[in-house]
Amino acid sequence: MFCAFCKSFTLKTFCKTCSQILSEPSPLVRELEGFKIYSFYGYSEIKELIHSKHHMHGLFIYKNLAKFAFKKFAKSFSFPEQIYALPIDDRVHHGYSHTAILANELRAKNLKPIFHALHATSSVSYSGKDLKFRQNNPRNFKILKKITAPVILIDDIVTTGTTILEARDTLQKAGVDVLFALVLADAKF
Repeated sequence: MFCAFCKSFTLKTFCKTCSQILSEPSPLVRELEGFKIYSFYGYSEIKELIHSKHHMHGLFIYKNLAKFAFKKFAKSFSFPEQIYALPIDDRVHHGYSHTAILANELRAKNLKPIFHALHATSSVSYSGKDLKFRQNNPRNFKILKKITAPVILIDDIVTTGTTILEARDTLQKAGVDVLFALVLADAKF
């Protein structure tokens, strides 16, 4: 077996060196329309790993990345009331949901994931598409559960921000307090 990051021999998903590197992310923040989106890596750093979501082996890569970044965030998270980590469109593709894997690591006092709560009704793929295409083809999110606490939106990548902002707007129209978004990578970096 080979390391998913550097391709050196290992019996695990990542070799010891790459595990060390990836477990020390450099958090970034981007603000869109007054809404903060926090990311752990620059897209250029982990592009190949992000694209693994289209394959079965992505399950193992995403589980490790979630532990390296999201679990670490959960350990340092502190909030006086209950907060939900809400994965955006956590439908199962290729045998798993990459956003559900990320949200699952966000467990701490007053922080827990809520699954199958926000799904897109449009199946249009945004991969490789420009802002105009994304704006002309909204996700049309539907809330599937009653959400009784403020939420943190969870996704794997922020590119133009249209998906995250549309999810935020859908939730806010329903009276849900959306605090911020957490993503693995920001395509701006």
